Amino acid sequence: MSRFESCIDDGVTWCLLYTKHRAEAWVGANLRKQEFACLLPWTPTRTGLAPLFPRYVFAGHRPGQRAEPLSSTYGVQYVVHFAEVIEQIRARMDARGIVRLDLVPEVDPMFARRSRERVYALTRLAAAGFRVRMA
Repeated sequence: MSRFESCIDDGVTWCLLYTKHRAEAWVGANLRKQEFACLLPWTPTRTGLAPLFPRYVFAGHRPGQRAEPLSSTYGVQYVVHFAEVIEQIRARMDARGIVRLDLVPEVDPMFARRSRERVYALTRLAAAGFRVRMA
């Protein structure tokens, strides 16, 4: 299994692990070695891929599987709390575990200046007693 894949099964109890700095992939590999389910979504960056949640990994244990080893897994600093957002994250992941975030369009500085000038002109006209209507 590659580091991009998540071993996700239904019927697991999920918790959130806080990892050491830049140890998310290492923790994911250690969880898979111990046969825990894991969720480590990635997102594209300018330099490659990065974890969607730096220093956090979702881990799951199946019914009858002891959860105590999660806190002593190599790379894990501590267990944060039980997570309820797994389905929302899984819905945004592709088959390789990559989550694409909605990009916010950059504001065109020329358009922003024109908008400010237009609002300034309209407020001056309104202050002078002209009737102003915006479409």
